[in-house]
Amino acid sequence: MRTGNPSDFAVDSPNRWLYTVDAVNHQVQKFDSKGTLMNAWGSRGRDDGQFLRPNDIALNVADGWVYVVDAGNHRVQRFDTRGRFLGSWGGLGSGNGLFNDPVQVVYDSSNEWVYVVDKGNNRVQRFDTRGRFLGSWGQAGAGNGFFREPSEIALDSTTGWLYVSDTGNNRIQWFDFRGRFLGLKGKRGSENEQFIDPTSIGVNTDNGWVYVVDQGNNRIQRFTSRLAFLDAWGSEGSSEGQFQTPGGIAVGPGGDWVYVVDKGNRRVQRFSSRGVFSLEWGKQGNGQGQFQAPSAIVVDESGFLYIGDIEIHRVQKLDDRGNFQWEAVTIVPDGG
Repeated sequence: MRTGNPSDFAVDSPNRWLYTVDAVNHQVQKFDSKGTLMNAWGSRGRDDGQFLRPNDIALNVADGWVYVVDAGNHRVQRFDTRGRFLGSWGGLGSGNGLFNDPVQVVYDSSNEWVYVVDKGNNRVQRFDTRGRFLGSWGQAGAGNGFFREPSEIALDSTTGWLYVSDTGNNRIQWFDFRGRFLGLKGKRGSENEQFIDPTSIGVNTDNGWVYVVDQGNNRIQRFTSRLAFLDAWGSEGSSEGQFQTPGGIAVGPGGDWVYVVDKGNRRVQRFSSRGVFSLEWGKQGNGQGQFQAPSAIVVDESGFLYIGDIEIHRVQKLDDRGNFQWEAVTIVPDGG
């Protein structure tokens, strides 16, 4: 057996299924509510259902579809929940519907649209559920609505607004659901409202607050839904509320808790919605509730946490106080 790295994962809350995407072994795996492998699909290649460095995944639960960013092939592939190939779109290029290093796919259940962050083309593209091109926005530059290496998009499902980490420009941009520019915040620096390599974004749909992981400054900044600055917390260190290269961020159901993956300290920290430290758990190790290289984090509708660890090839499920529930180990059979 060969282990694989969970480069991204998604949770189907109604069915309690976990999907992981493995960029090293070019495969998707599906686990049940106890972390038992249900099925897997994919292999290295360019044919339908094959992958080259898949790096992101999103679920359309209503239709029972799974979208996978096949980064090395510059396309998005669509499958049913059993892994049967349904279609794909894209290819290397800069025209409508083509990609250059796509890095993220997001499904908007309200409008039934699919957004793809097309990093190499410095834009975001919008498609219908089957991959038909609907529109795009962005190009290389520093003007309003322009990007330099956009890394992540976050959707406020209540308003339909989109927030994009414009990492190369050290700022966050705000758009409506069709990509119309609404505002931005940030430039390079360490003062309030400034960033160094902003990455993950969390949205509190209960009050509209936007949380930005200001990775280079080892802190979190909080804004209103219209990007008015509210406050910031964190600094470099290993004490409570400090960070060493913070990573993924997630907001729990009801908006009461904000969870931050503190990658360098190999832990997860929990804060109130206003950034008051509450709990921490994790340390370096391979045991239950321990981490080597924690990365992405997802909170399901019941408040359970799923945390990926690319070093020890697993996703752990924890409750909202950090108590271990189970783990899903990404494994590829020899010859797979």
